[in-house]
Amino acid sequence: MDTKSDVNHVESISKDSLDVIQVTKSKIEVSGTVKLIEGKTIYIPTPTADPQDPLNMKMWQKALVLIVISLFSTIGLALVSGFGGLLGFYIPAYVAVGKDYADITHLMTYPTLFMGIGNLIGMPLGIAIGRRSVLLGATIIMILSAGLCAGATTYEWHLAGRVILGLSAGQSEALVPMITQEIFFLHERSTCMMIQQTIQTILTTVFTIFASPIAEAITPQWWYGLGAILSGVSFVLALFFVPETKYYRPKAAYQAGGSSDDENVVEVCTERPELDYVNFAPRTFRSDMRLWVGKPEWKKVVEIFTQSFALILFPNVLWALCLNGLTLGVNIAIGTTYGSIVTAPPYNWPQSSASYANAGQIVTSLIALPCFGFGSDKLIKWFAGRRNGIHEPEIRLIPLAFPIVVGVFTAVLYGLGATYPEKYHWFTYVWALAAYYFTFVGANIVAITYLLDSYPQRAGPLLVIICALRGVMSFGVSYGITPFIERNGYDGAFGVFGGLTGAFGVLGIFVFIFGKKIRKFTGRFCEDKDKAE
Repeated sequence: MDTKSDVNHVESISKDSLDVIQVTKSKIEVSGTVKLIEGKTIYIPTPTADPQDPLNMKMWQKALVLIVISLFSTIGLALVSGFGGLLGFYIPAYVAVGKDYADITHLMTYPTLFMGIGNLIGMPLGIAIGRRSVLLGATIIMILSAGLCAGATTYEWHLAGRVILGLSAGQSEALVPMITQEIFFLHERSTCMMIQQTIQTILTTVFTIFASPIAEAITPQWWYGLGAILSGVSFVLALFFVPETKYYRPKAAYQAGGSSDDENVVEVCTERPELDYVNFAPRTFRSDMRLWVGKPEWKKVVEIFTQSFALILFPNVLWALCLNGLTLGVNIAIGTTYGSIVTAPPYNWPQSSASYANAGQIVTSLIALPCFGFGSDKLIKWFAGRRNGIHEPEIRLIPLAFPIVVGVFTAVLYGLGATYPEKYHWFTYVWALAAYYFTFVGANIVAITYLLDSYPQRAGPLLVIICALRGVMSFGVSYGITPFIERNGYDGAFGVFGGLTGAFGVLGIFVFIFGKKIRKFTGRFCEDKDKAE
């Protein structure tokens, strides 16, 4: 990565009593390379005086939005991933009607696939219509699908209900991060996304931990019923407290185009303007209750797919996608196999206690918050302060080194423990569930923040690629896990997963070194008219 300064001329000027700075455009013309520090932190996107700009929401309202969308994510992900602790309740009945273990694991793997497909549907609609209406629609689908699973009397109906549930829960992977990044500035992005992820992880883990005892106490059917009730609560909260976050900004807001009389300079701000209630409408309860803002733009549905196809050809995007798909797939593979290990000799855990093994993910989320959240944001400001204020997105990749090492070690250890359980303590599987989840969270947050920093004008398509296609890739990894283990054993299968984790980590070093050159070449394919969401 180029470590030389990219700004030769910066001139501070006074404009409307704000700290406005002119940065020579030719020095930040690489997509993602921005001026972040000039005495103070520069706001990116450039702030507006519009009270209805999502970036201008009160901090308490932003916090409330984070909590509500985290609740939505928690319920969907818990109903999908928490089912691993309930498999034992369904296995006897489904085996009795001729279903084998592979059929039963489809109840875990197919919803993951359809989470990805759900993003392919939800994100284009979110771009065309708005984020709020898609969130509310997804919550309604979650209520109905959880009810369908609760009332299912056959394997086929149960699988159908979980597939539909996956379509809804998938919005937690792309739509939720998109809403989060739209209400915070670049220098806050990683912290706030990690806070949202931490809330989501802790709540999901608690729900998952108690999945087995809850199902034993109230029946698995009412476990789904509880999910439907909580989804209803989530819908009411989202209806009243999550406003539309779709907002149009010029390219100059991302330091991607001229914004002054001199076409060779870009104006940036270190102060936020006072809200203008003369030229803009105020934010009111009524305005926040709108289902969408402006007219639906159906042409954007086609655009997001064409843009996604172009982006997936970028080497740095393809690397981030593959790393996410692999780590999610391995995480699911561990989640679908640990239960049968800890409930069998020599451990002999009761079926109702199997889900307790997920408790370590709470610790994971608390460790991940400083590593990938405010630690990452402080890191980019520290580097920018030593590079004449310039921020390079590749700095976001540095925190990924530790989770990659943890992931390699954990995958190999899990394979050995599952192969020779008499030689390993049960804590091996508790560690694996928590530690490889740490690897996935690192890959997820680092990849998303890196790519959003690199190509801010392509936020929607990037989230489609990472969150939708990784679901498809992880399905391939987890779908074939049973025959893969049968052929190679746990040690062989998870040894391969450990090797692949390390290999993509090594490729990340090349992305770190050559990322700016990649962005300089690929940025030309992300040029738009002077308007961006």
